[in-house]
Amino acid sequence: MAQALIRKIKDETLEAYRLSARTKGVSLEAELRDVVERNAPIYRKDSAALLALSERLQAMTLKPGGDSTKYIRWTRDTNCGRFPGSPPFEEEDEDEDDVGH
Repeated sequence: MAQALIRKIKDETLEAYRLSARTKGVSLEAELRDVVERNAPIYRKDSAALLALSERLQAMTLKPGGDSTKYIRWTRDTNCGRFPGSPPFEEEDEDEDDVGH
């Protein structure tokens, strides 16, 4: 893992982190590492990638008044599509599902 040295931190700022670390029962280093990790910059995707993601998510969204049974089963069985090779969610035709209900 990489290391970084930060110079010229105000004494009162560092003391606040020391107190926070002591309160949590961790080292100053662990407290500062946690702060840096939690506040890491978010990688920005290009607009084309975000548009493609948005379109995929919209395709998975249930239509108003649609039957959520298939979606619920899909999320349960595939951990929301996180299992390798799981098929994308596709809403069934309403006419096929209405038989006997």
